Amino acid sequence: MKKKKLDIFNLFYSGAAVVILIGVIAKLLEWPAQDILITGGLAIEALVFGVSAVKFVEVEAKQEVATEATLSKVADGLGNLVGGIGGGVNGGTDTFINIQTGTGVADAQQAAAIGNVAGSVATNAATAQIAPSPKSVSIDINNSMPSNNPAHSLWQLEQMDILSLAKDLFFQPEWDHLASEEYAQISKLFKRVFDKKLPNKEALPFLLQFPVKLPIPEMSKLSIDSAHDLSNEEVELLSKAFDIINYNSFLEHFVLIQNGDSISIRPKKANEVQIFGGEEDAILHHAKQFYANDFIISPNLDCLASMIKLKGQALVELFTQKISVKSEDEFISLSNILLTQPDDVKKKLFNKVKKLKYNLTTAAGYTYLKTLAQSALSFKDAMVGQELFKNIIEIQVDDQNTITLDDVVNCYADTIYFGPKNEYSVVLNELFVNGELNNLNYVNSIIEKLVNDNIATKSKLLEVFNMKEQDSKKDVFNKLNYHLNKTNTSPSGAQLAFILLYKQYS
Repeated sequence: MKKKKLDIFNLFYSGAAVVILIGVIAKLLEWPAQDILITGGLAIEALVFGVSAVKFVEVEAKQEVATEATLSKVADGLGNLVGGIGGGVNGGTDTFINIQTGTGVADAQQAAAIGNVAGSVATNAATAQIAPSPKSVSIDINNSMPSNNPAHSLWQLEQMDILSLAKDLFFQPEWDHLASEEYAQISKLFKRVFDKKLPNKEALPFLLQFPVKLPIPEMSKLSIDSAHDLSNEEVELLSKAFDIINYNSFLEHFVLIQNGDSISIRPKKANEVQIFGGEEDAILHHAKQFYANDFIISPNLDCLASMIKLKGQALVELFTQKISVKSEDEFISLSNILLTQPDDVKKKLFNKVKKLKYNLTTAAGYTYLKTLAQSALSFKDAMVGQELFKNIIEIQVDDQNTITLDDVVNCYADTIYFGPKNEYSVVLNELFVNGELNNLNYVNSIIEKLVNDNIATKSKLLEVFNMKEQDSKKDVFNKLNYHLNKTNTSPSGAQLAFILLYKQYS
């Protein structure tokens, strides 16, 4: 039988309110006791509020907290747990899928397995909150989901993000797009090479629907302790999996090396750079011969091309930056590579060579001379190639004298005429009195030597040495001024006459 009990506070609240209301009515009607009624009601109300300020509430006893160590022990047993949430509601015998292994387990087996693992922590963690830490999330299990099914115990463990405490679990939701066979292969590959366990593919849709979002692991933190062998198919599958998640930095941490029929994968050293094995043979040969410790050639698989950043023209430009011009073999090798490259890339090699001196007597520097001549001839803009070649080449004709191509006078006429009827003339020997006219013979001898070595045809070589056409009056005028400035001498009578005649009639 229920007993009725008077609520004292309610009596005070309501009684004071009645007194105040009567006082307001008295005030409106101007009763004699209006001030007493209002004052009394407000005083009672103030007393009630003062007493009600002191209030005691019931507090639940401190709950036991499941530590990470405890949860890790639970996680170790998840291999025997099942991952379904939809079966057994109506008492059926639906089969559930184990998240780690994919093994089917009936309702009764599931309940028993859950009882063995989850029940062992029920005393301390059934209603616990995960201790706050960077690796856990606070969740009230009792309020997470109804527990009218044994499968819900597993669901609650997953709600607590226990699976993320398994250090080897590697969860990539986008890999759900892989075919089942491909996913099974990539799972085995990750376990063997990186010691990372992937959830079973059938569990991915279930994991994606977690109320608590599972953390996506950082691909850059993948590591291996030693080298492993992979097949071509495994490398292609690995590339496909990385492409799905738009991860292109894998080869910044590892290198792939072709070893016979297999492919070796190992950690990348600090100084190593992976280059694509599908480059031209000349580029690969250059890398092997001169940079074997720095550039690691990948297998020639098309799937790797997008993952390798240093390739094509960028790789050739790096070769040009790193070249030692004093190494004749390296210089020749790179020059041969550059023959098919754009003019801007070829310019960079010429800029590396400040001056090239060829000795007519000893033939020293001839290898560099013919290599640069070939390179200059390969320019699409022939004028650019000629100018670069002219600015670099020096020819040592004897122990005391060195000339450049600007010192060569390519004029076969002995006399230069001016005037409407050629009534004025200047003899060429009187203009160049320091043996400059002999320089042409030196250049012709070099051209003949290059022709004999099959570097190019004579017409092409005359072009690159700027000897294709005879010097015009303007060319002779410019070269005369060049020689006067070079020797720091004043013009003679014949030279002065030529200058005046050129300005008068040109």
